[in-house]
Amino acid sequence: MAETQLTLYLIRHGETEVNSHNCVQGQRIDPPLNERGRMQAACVGERFKDVAVDWVVTSTARRAAETGNAIHVYHPQAPLSSFDSLTELNFGDLEGTHVTAGYMDLVAKWDIEHQVDARAPGAQSESPEDCARRAVASIQHIVQTAAAEGRRHVCAVVHSRLIQIVLATLLDGSLETMGAYKQKKAAVNILDIATTAADAGQLGLVCIAREINSVSHIPAKAMSHVYSSSCLSSQDEHSELVRFETDSSGALVMKRLLPTT
Repeated sequence: MAETQLTLYLIRHGETEVNSHNCVQGQRIDPPLNERGRMQAACVGERFKDVAVDWVVTSTARRAAETGNAIHVYHPQAPLSSFDSLTELNFGDLEGTHVTAGYMDLVAKWDIEHQVDARAPGAQSESPEDCARRAVASIQHIVQTAAAEGRRHVCAVVHSRLIQIVLATLLDGSLETMGAYKQKKAAVNILDIATTAADAGQLGLVCIAREINSVSHIPAKAMSHVYSSSCLSSQDEHSELVRFETDSSGALVMKRLLPTT
């Protein structure tokens, strides 16, 4: 049996204002954490306070960077790195829209029909297969670099769908299972990883999941209460009439859309 060489903590970022309105973020919509998200990030930091973290990596998105900083403040000696390759899957024209405006139909194609090559409308959109090529390669690079440098506890603060894609690939070898790895805000996933073993398979990694989608560190007052599926029972009949856009300066703007008649 292979010995564990390091532990990888895959962590979802905290809540943002866009999250709270059940709208799609992806890459182009890049908000900071909201008040609840900052509380969640602080709880994540507390969870890792007594862990011997020796590398913190994040995507380049603000929400991931802020959550990662909440961990790094307890481990200032550890390197803090950001990677474009760890940004969320690009949702194309769906970014900024409410989840009922096409996102949930797309997720059904991925998670129920297993059409893992399906993309949202838009020239820059990605399928899970597209995202997996860059994200899994990036995680492999991070793990191999950490192992070579003697690092044993690596925190990677990234995004919900990207985590699902990475977990399905590393644990199951198939994107068809990614729907089983849904992530709550500021959730923690713990993987014990060996990088050299006879049974390592094509990726050269042996991964054992110790925790999946854990939010035991988040108290009830800081838990998010809005999820993609929650819109199905929403009491606000106009909740889907919200859209987020970026203006010419790059600032995030929320727009209320007029109801169609």
